[in-house]
Amino acid sequence: MVMLSLFFLSIGVTFASDVNYNENVNFEDKNILNNVNNEIYDESNASNILNSNDQLNSDVNSSVDTINNSSDNLLNTNASNTLNSNTNVSSDDTLNTNTSNLNTSNTSSSNVNSSDINSNNLSSNNTTNHHESIKSDTEKKFAAGGDERPTKLTQSQILNAASSVYKYIKKYKKLPNYVTIAGYKFSMPEFMYLMSVTTYYKHNGKNSQVTVKYGISNPSKPTGSTVKGKLSKAQYYTYSKSLIKFMKKYNKAPNYLSTKLGKMQYQTVIYQFSKLLHWSNSHDSKLPSSLSVKISKNNKINKYIPKYSRASSSSPTTDSSKEKVPSNILNSKYNGESLTKYLNPSKNCQSTNAKIQSLATSITKGYTTQLSKAKAIFNWVRDKVSYSFYYNTKKGATGTLSSKSGNCVDKTHLLIALLRSSGIAARYANGQAQFTSGNTYGHVWAQVLIGDTWVVADTTSSRNSFGVVNNWKPSSAKIYGYYSSISF
Repeated sequence: MVMLSLFFLSIGVTFASDVNYNENVNFEDKNILNNVNNEIYDESNASNILNSNDQLNSDVNSSVDTINNSSDNLLNTNASNTLNSNTNVSSDDTLNTNTSNLNTSNTSSSNVNSSDINSNNLSSNNTTNHHESIKSDTEKKFAAGGDERPTKLTQSQILNAASSVYKYIKKYKKLPNYVTIAGYKFSMPEFMYLMSVTTYYKHNGKNSQVTVKYGISNPSKPTGSTVKGKLSKAQYYTYSKSLIKFMKKYNKAPNYLSTKLGKMQYQTVIYQFSKLLHWSNSHDSKLPSSLSVKISKNNKINKYIPKYSRASSSSPTTDSSKEKVPSNILNSKYNGESLTKYLNPSKNCQSTNAKIQSLATSITKGYTTQLSKAKAIFNWVRDKVSYSFYYNTKKGATGTLSSKSGNCVDKTHLLIALLRSSGIAARYANGQAQFTSGNTYGHVWAQVLIGDTWVVADTTSSRNSFGVVNNWKPSSAKIYGYYSSISF
């Protein structure tokens, strides 16, 4: 199924409680990156940039990062515990982030929504016909859908996210654990990078999309000092370049940013940049001429270090006979038909292959119920086999196992092969789905028979679990049918 929409669309921003996904994505414009690096530091003197405390110094009066060798790397708690989020904008576009009097009531939240990106109005039952095989003379054979992790984001998307982060901090006096952009969750260190690049681009009048850098880890020991005064546009621009350089080189966020006003602690840096871009978001993408800051070093915002783990979405596997199958519009009732074809090997589903059988035995060892075995196999394929975008079958179950990657079709081949090898009936489902990225694709997933229910199983996203789909919209999906094998 051809792609029906652009990769990036305006998308909502959400927050929730849940550290990092270990992968690097190259900076969008290598020439610009080289310019940034050349302005900031000499690679031959890289050892002079970072000390054992992971301190980042971006003194605007120098084109080379210098080390702050102070041994005072502990959080001082003898200052007032107050934060003021009042924003005063003058006629000369000066952003004042005075933070002296913010209410520090103990308000907590695990979810914040700026717009709904998930459709949960599941009201209809599946009424599509069942077929044993898909005919190859139909456009329905084209399938590639899956977990499309964004490689680039528009500046507008990042500005909208910054506004939501700023509002969250203002309300709850702490940073969120993650921010969702284009249907994908980004940790706070990753979002710090996105905001830094956006600030850099805007200062230089560039409208380019921002290339995502995944897997940036939290700082080892955030600390800082009271920061009070005003930063010019040239200064916070220089700080953004320093942050870009630091995170690209070390793949982690700094404990603090050394500014002319003092050591700005990691959490405060995120807060200030989110407020900076929140202002930009409501002023035609302009940057303010200056930024006024006043934050105590023991401010409540600096007490909490956000944590987010993409692996945490794994559904627990238990071996209880009382465990229930999740209810889902994508499930179907078993109609009593023969299960032979759903238990035997089929084209590209080599369930009798020795490696497939050995792996299935290993994954399900210790589990006795069909549900616990199915969940264990589902979790293994989802977590151990990465999603790759391409159309239709290229590898089959055995090739997907060898390469540890595959699109929706090949990951489903492997999933069903492992299930059938374990004596669990499983079949293919084919349809058209609109993903949270905004794209619509032909898609293939599995249904697994547990009791009298065919349960949806889509391993293409870490956001999905057995019986639960989060990376596309079930309510708007077109389901073509269910099959013991597929021909494409």
